[in-house]
Amino acid sequence: MLAFHSKQKLGANVQKKKYLTLLIIIGLLLSGLIANVTYQQAKTHLSDKIINDVNQLGEKLDAQLSRYSQLPEVLSNDPRLLAPLISDKTSVIPISQQYQTTSRLLQTWSNNINADTIYLINQGGNTIAASNWQSDKSFVAQNYGYRPYFKEAVAGNLGQYFALGISSQKRGYYFSAPVYEQDKIIGVLVIKVDLSLIEDIWQYDQIEYAIADQKGVIFYSSEENWLYRSLTILDDQQRKQVVASRQYGETELNALSEYQDLTTFDRQEISSIKTPENGKKNAYLIAHHSMDKAGWNIYGFSPISTAYLYVMQAIVIFTAFYMLLCFALMSWLQTILTKKELAQLNDKLEQLVVERTHNLLETNQQLRDTIEQYERSQAELRQTQNELVQAAKLAMLGELSASINHEINQPLAAMRTYAENSRKLLVKERYDSVANNIDEIIKLNIMVSEIIARLKIFARKTSIETNSCTVAANSIRSSISLLRNKLIKGGVILRLGELPDNIQVRADAVQLEQVLINLLHNAIQALEHTYSPQIGVQLTDQGDSVEIRVWDNGPGLSESQKQRIFTPFFTTKKDGLGLGLTISKRIIDSFSGSLIIQDHSEGGAEFIINLPCITKEVQ
Repeated sequence: MLAFHSKQKLGANVQKKKYLTLLIIIGLLLSGLIANVTYQQAKTHLSDKIINDVNQLGEKLDAQLSRYSQLPEVLSNDPRLLAPLISDKTSVIPISQQYQTTSRLLQTWSNNINADTIYLINQGGNTIAASNWQSDKSFVAQNYGYRPYFKEAVAGNLGQYFALGISSQKRGYYFSAPVYEQDKIIGVLVIKVDLSLIEDIWQYDQIEYAIADQKGVIFYSSEENWLYRSLTILDDQQRKQVVASRQYGETELNALSEYQDLTTFDRQEISSIKTPENGKKNAYLIAHHSMDKAGWNIYGFSPISTAYLYVMQAIVIFTAFYMLLCFALMSWLQTILTKKELAQLNDKLEQLVVERTHNLLETNQQLRDTIEQYERSQAELRQTQNELVQAAKLAMLGELSASINHEINQPLAAMRTYAENSRKLLVKERYDSVANNIDEIIKLNIMVSEIIARLKIFARKTSIETNSCTVAANSIRSSISLLRNKLIKGGVILRLGELPDNIQVRADAVQLEQVLINLLHNAIQALEHTYSPQIGVQLTDQGDSVEIRVWDNGPGLSESQKQRIFTPFFTTKKDGLGLGLTISKRIIDSFSGSLIIQDHSEGGAEFIINLPCITKEVQ
């Protein structure tokens, strides 16, 4: 018996080695094919993504700069600018002290339009008033007659120019316009826009970007070491022109690539870029977008190593799958070789099965009893949770009662006034006026009915239905409608983002509305002692999920408060129960979503609701 088993094992091992060698050869060939296909697809995908991202940045930047392009021409017509330009130029008083009234006016304008600096230049190129007149780096008394934007404006044109500020050392885009006295140009008004707005509109962390002028000199980039370096090798004439204009201060304008001209560089899909610190070259996929009005080119760079990462991932996944397949085949082979042995063991197993079956039947019965008990406990827990949610909803209605009472009393008082007025008009037989009053009473009655209908919908008792679907925008609008009077009474500015009606989430409408009301109500209370209180609501489609953000600019929460904010009975209010946010989180969790808190970028707290998205079809 032992000799028979030894021969079987020896034959099986020889067959296994043959099959294993064949499988390894096939696996290597398929791995090479998959690596090549994956590399081409990854390169195409990354290239398309860079092109799309760079084009979007260009469009957004064009839109931002367009906001300021016409402002100098409009503001230059203000007659208050004429006095300092035509006043006595022989005054012994320093320029910085002569025209502070005009500087204050420019400071007001700058604050209103969110510009970096606005300044007024006389015909000699000297700045006589500036919005930053109180700064250590004030433009007042500085001469900018050499700047192209000044020369354009003095010639009667609207000027646009990018440069590194001589005084402030800040990158900015300059818009200029001539100031006329009748038909004579007597000065220039300039608006400087801080290009840090690029960082605000750039939303892509996976790629590097750079903005270059027509000569290829980079003046803005996500990679700090690329600043004020050229994408290609500049000739001596180009280098002298840039240095003479003082557009980028004092810089060596070293090249990041070995290309001789920008046209050749732009035609490359993949280029090597030097690392300034050590001169090491890294290969990048490159795309660019031309901004014709500004005279710029925006470049996007994605390391080609990202494509190699995709290739490695594809090979790893294929290897894992292929190994599983090989194991399955080897297992199948082993099954055939041991089939006879298993047949002999079946008899013994059948005897054991009969003995174990009796034990399993008893165990199964105990398991059924346990499951039934568990289901009963779950049902009771769901009932308790629903009642707690309803209680929290009614408590919220109690807190909103004063606001709701005011919202209903106003149309009721108006209806009474219209009715009393109609009685007098009937005596005077002014039936047309009576009819108009009746129409107004009907409108007010409909208004009250709608208010009561919203309250009935909100107050009704609902059960958690995970399969229900809701238009997220409708729940947001209903929540804001119920809290409208509280927002007005508290002087709160509501910053409401776009609310697309084609976004549906897997949630119950009333319970989602309850969560939103709770978050908005908490935000209103947090803003009680805040100057210029603001609340923001944003709805964002994330693909497979939907994100709702509710933020305020109040005092915010400490780290310890944020860690305990969803804990039952924890509250930061003197008269709070500490259950509102706990219930809200459980409601969102029941919809397979999430509710988290974080600090808002402008101060205050920000709650983020994430829910599964059902459909994105246009309604």
